[in-house]
Formats: sequence, structure tokens, C-alpha cells
Amino acid sequence: MIQIIAKKLRVVLVSTLLLVPSFVQASEIEAIINLYNQAASGDEAKVETVYQQLENLIEAEGPQPLTMVYLGGTETLKGRDAWMPWNKMKYVEQGLAKIDKGLDMLDANPLSLADQRVISGIHEYYLAQAISASTFTLLPDMFNYFERGYDIYLSLLEQPEFAKEPFAATAWIYGFAVQAAIRAEDMPQARNWLAQMQQQDANHPQTLKAIDLVNQG
Repeated sequence: MIQIIAKKLRVVLVSTLLLVPSFVQASEIEAIINLYNQAASGDEAKVETVYQQLENLIEAEGPQPLTMVYLGGTETLKGRDAWMPWNKMKYVEQGLAKIDKGLDMLDANPLSLADQRVISGIHEYYLAQAISASTFTLLPDMFNYFERGYDIYLSLLEQPEFAKEPFAATAWIYGFAVQAAIRAEDMPQARNWLAQMQQQDANHPQTLKAIDLVNQG
């Protein structure tokens, strides 16, 4: 059973980050995110490097919501790559706790959009929420994080300012939200998010994929 869960975790963690679009790296955190995406795509040799770089960045600038979320995500990658089943579970659980801490910091330290950096094409707080939601909703049920992740999607995608972010940067977020809605058996919401995707770019690959998912759902 644990081996099956571990295999699912590997698929989840790879698929989540593969859909984050690549943009010109304009800051240290974006360079780290680029490495993180490579690590999530299967380059195990980069996992420890990314983890150390994030720890160094946090030590230099203090904990920030986005860096804490990515630090937690990197620890879940350690779980993906660990040999022993109990280490897989330990790292994933520790990583989830760090993501939770990042989200708690976000809630406790709100910033206007004007005061946020634009990372990977969108404002950093939106990115922190999106990465958290996608990780939570794709985990096996035993971790009991699906509802928390789905609630993040429901809140995030309802924000008028989020809808103004470039769709090229947010299409993957809508795509994962549709997938989560289908898993939640909330087809009206899945169709609603799909309609928003079609309105913004009916021919985007993520929109076409979402159409297939809704038709199958």
C-alpha cells in the first residue's frame, strides 16, 4: 500500500510542476524555481541543491510565504526520491507543514498587488496559493489535504484581480482547478472554470485539456 502511494506521489509531484510555464528568470527566487521545476520533472540531483538554495535565501531575507511554500514543496520532492517508505511519508508530511506555514504567513502579512513581485508571470501571493492548492489536491486521500487545497482554488479563482493576470501564466492553475472540481464531484464548478478558460483563450492547450476532462467527467 505504501509503495503504491509513493508511486502516486511521484506522478503528482512531477505533473504539478511540469505545467508551470517558464518565463525569463528575473530574480533569485525565479532562478531557484526554474531549478525546482527541473527537480520536480525528475532530476533528482537538483533536489538537495534547490533545498539548500531556498534555505540560504530564507536565511538572507527572512521567511517569506512564497519561499516557505517552495521549501515545503522541495521537501515533498525529497519524499518522492527517498528509498525507505517511512522516509517518503516523513518528508512529505514535513513538506506539507512548511507549505501550511507559508500560507499562514501569507494570511498574516497581506500585501497589495503593487507591493508584490511578479514571479513566473503572476503576482507572488497568487503563485504561492496556486502551488499549494495544486499540491494539496493531487495528494492521495490519506493525507487529508484535498479539501484545504480545493478551498484555496475556490477563493483564489473568485478574486477579480486574479482574473486580470495573464492567462498564459495562469492557464495551468485553471487546469488544475478544473481537475480538482471533477475529483470533488463538483461538475457545475468545473464547467464554470472551463468557461472562464474558453473566454480567455479557447485554443490554449490547457483549455483543450480541460474540455476533455469535463467531457469525461
